[in-house]
Amino acid sequence: MDIQNLRKLLPDGSAGDPLFVSTLDSKGENHYKWNVALEMGLSPDYGLFMPSCLPSFTESAINSLSDITYPELAWVIMRSFLPQDDIPDDVLADICDGAYSDVQIPIHEAIDDNHLVIARLDRGPSCSFKDFAAMFLAKLMSHYLSVNQRRATIIVATSGDTGTAIQTAFHGLPNTNVLVLYPADGVSEIQEKQMLSVSGNVRAVPVNGNFDDCQRLAKSLLNDNKVRERFNLTSANSISIWRLLPQTVYYFYIWAELNRRFPGQNILFSVPSGNLGNLTAGLIAKRMGLPVKLFIAGTNANNIFANIVAKGTSSGSLSNKHTLANAMDISVPSNLERILFLYGESPENIPDILLEKRVVTPEVAENLRVDVFGEDIITNEDIEAHIIRFWQRNSIVLEPHGVIGVAASFRYRQYFSEDTSIIVVLETASPAKFPDFQKNYPDIPIPQCPSVKKLEGINLKNVRPNMVAAEPGAIIAELETLVK
Repeated sequence: MDIQNLRKLLPDGSAGDPLFVSTLDSKGENHYKWNVALEMGLSPDYGLFMPSCLPSFTESAINSLSDITYPELAWVIMRSFLPQDDIPDDVLADICDGAYSDVQIPIHEAIDDNHLVIARLDRGPSCSFKDFAAMFLAKLMSHYLSVNQRRATIIVATSGDTGTAIQTAFHGLPNTNVLVLYPADGVSEIQEKQMLSVSGNVRAVPVNGNFDDCQRLAKSLLNDNKVRERFNLTSANSISIWRLLPQTVYYFYIWAELNRRFPGQNILFSVPSGNLGNLTAGLIAKRMGLPVKLFIAGTNANNIFANIVAKGTSSGSLSNKHTLANAMDISVPSNLERILFLYGESPENIPDILLEKRVVTPEVAENLRVDVFGEDIITNEDIEAHIIRFWQRNSIVLEPHGVIGVAASFRYRQYFSEDTSIIVVLETASPAKFPDFQKNYPDIPIPQCPSVKKLEGINLKNVRPNMVAAEPGAIIAELETLVK
């Protein structure tokens, strides 16, 4: 990695010490260093960390980013958020090389759906887009803990793919333990087998509740100073800003590839949206200068975000509905708080908006609509029909989450038929993780991924631990067992 040349691509002001603020800090008085955000997960006022300001890349610099590798691109983007005194250039280079030496992002053009392409973010170790952030976060945290002779226990709530991605990334790393909480009846069989097949310093437990319960438990323990200090507790799902910021890198990378293939064309990203971390990373990338025309946010029947974009209110959205796109079965997405903050909503208003007690400030809603088109896919029948249709017309196999991005794109084309921009849909997980679909449609070939293939022969009944209650005491008992 030619660090001297890469430094020429950094935005002005990157040499400073980046600071972070809380989404709930109404006065904007408190600023935190990067390592505080890394270690705490949540801010002291229980808000989510966000950069106090974002680096801004010029058009010339963005065009230059098209000529470098993914590890080099990660170095440039993440250098903008990490102080050199704490993470020297060569150390950051080792982190990026270690995380991304084998990155693949195939981009498939739809044959029969004009101006639509699929970016497959499902080729990582756990066959999920979550791998891209988890691999960087694990390397960064391992380095930080080693240098400071610290240990950390990472608590993760997952609706499907985050758990395995974090477990895979942290497995065997010194100074770390990982506890994953997942809804007992809210993940696919393959996803559950993946989580339960990794052991050692990482562990997954089924919780008697839905994802929102798991997320609530994780946040409540992170908010408990005694518990956090006792276990050196932090987070690694998208509660953590350091799980989210590395996701901005693949937006730059995919945009650069599409700009080479379709020079001069406007580019839209269609993002399957559950907990909204993926979309938030894209919106941050746009604020950093990436010339994305628009983001299409596709949700399933858990459509709080689609309602906020369309109507400015979360009213009627809070019940958790089970769908084929189980990883998006989330009634209140954590990163909605970040998106509202990013678009200028007053911190004191955000909790009430999330609880249906008030509407989004009109100008915030209008500004959000400039960058985002929101669409919800209500029925499982819609999801199945789009998977079948897309296979028959394009010979491309999608899974229930990625296909929501396709369906939302079709809705966008219906509303704006004159727009001939390139739409790139982010496929977020391998279809191999959802074999139940193939039982009903055997003519659709399901591509395999290595981490799923090795699960053959595992009887889930033989490996599934006892379900734990959705209460803090039960999770503390699991933490005690993990860190012995």
